[in-house]
Amino acid sequence: MVEINPEEKKRIILDIMIDIDDFCRAHNLPYVISSGTLLGAVRHGGFIPWDDDADMFMLREDFDRFISLYKNRKYHLLYNADSEEESFRLGFVKVCEPNTYMIRDNSKFRHGVYVDIFPLDYVPEDEKERNNYMGKLIRYQHGLRHRQKKDFLSVLTSYFHSVDWWWEKVDKTIRSSNYNDSRLVAHIVGSRNKKTVFDRNWLKNLKEIDFEGRKFLTFADTHSYLTMVYGDYMTPPPENQRRGHAREKFYKK
Repeated sequence: MVEINPEEKKRIILDIMIDIDDFCRAHNLPYVISSGTLLGAVRHGGFIPWDDDADMFMLREDFDRFISLYKNRKYHLLYNADSEEESFRLGFVKVCEPNTYMIRDNSKFRHGVYVDIFPLDYVPEDEKERNNYMGKLIRYQHGLRHRQKKDFLSVLTSYFHSVDWWWEKVDKTIRSSNYNDSRLVAHIVGSRNKKTVFDRNWLKNLKEIDFEGRKFLTFADTHSYLTMVYGDYMTPPPENQRRGHAREKFYKK
């Protein structure tokens, strides 16, 4: 059993990102690098030095199309899966290196080194209605996440319903909504807060940005997005708050 070191993990992640980018450009599927990946691109020109993951956004309709098309490639798409080999059900996609695997003591998730792709969903323009809607979905996701962990608190939090029950609550709530005409979209699935809400037209106005020597797509107005998510994003956090994904250890098969 050979553990993958942080630099090798970053190299694998970058290779996955490049494959996703090539695929999306070939199939006219808009995406943006987001969250800490975009912050790293703007502030560091690549990965945040103390972090080692990658995040992307797609509008829900592009996200669904990506799932249907991204097949038979070097990397493996993991979505709503529950088997002895792979297990991950949180409503977003992990594109994984199939020759690696993860060990995480308190989790039932099973997958390799990955890049996360999150759907952006349409939300109500009315603030009160939007907060209620997003709050309900975040509660359902909380149950779904904890139902797939092993620690006592997680079991206690979600014990009374199955993974299937929590999954259906998340998925059906989103797909039965009537907000597709809204001008607003939000990062809800995979999020634990309600602050990432913006005009859907941001996804029509994209630019290329350098990340580890490769160009990827992102919002034209990176400043507005990063300020919304991080506030003073150009100031790094104190050293004692610089944390990556230390609980995840990856190994080669």
